[in-house]
Amino acid sequence: MILDLAPHSLTWDEVDPDRHPFDHETAAQVVRALNPTRNVPRRADPSPVTAAQGEWRWAVAGPWTEAMSYALAQRYGRWAVGWRWSVGEADLDGGPVGNWCCSSHSVTTPEETVEGVVASLCEWRAWLEFLADRFEA
Repeated sequence: MILDLAPHSLTWDEVDPDRHPFDHETAAQVVRALNPTRNVPRRADPSPVTAAQGEWRWAVAGPWTEAMSYALAQRYGRWAVGWRWSVGEADLDGGPVGNWCCSSHSVTTPEETVEGVVASLCEWRAWLEFLADRFEA
């Protein structure tokens, strides 16, 4: 199955919180059980971006975040691909998420990276819930 992992093309039916159950309390446990968390890449050099880091981003960190997006969508539904739709100039810029920047900055240590995924997923979901409340009002 080919799944579009770009959040900018999501429809309201795909993200409507009333149609897609989510429990903020169990999100960390669920995310930690997903397959990509078994192979979280570690950023070798936290210094400013170099050519080698750019290669690492595209060859290692980028594919890992795509795999995580796919796993989240398989578990929760397509709405979850918005977890890394971040503000500013990031992998998928133009969204409301502040807890994730891009793979070159947000993929650090395995523990920090998974914590960032959980925080970003919950932030994205909270934003969708906020939108649903505003639409209802």
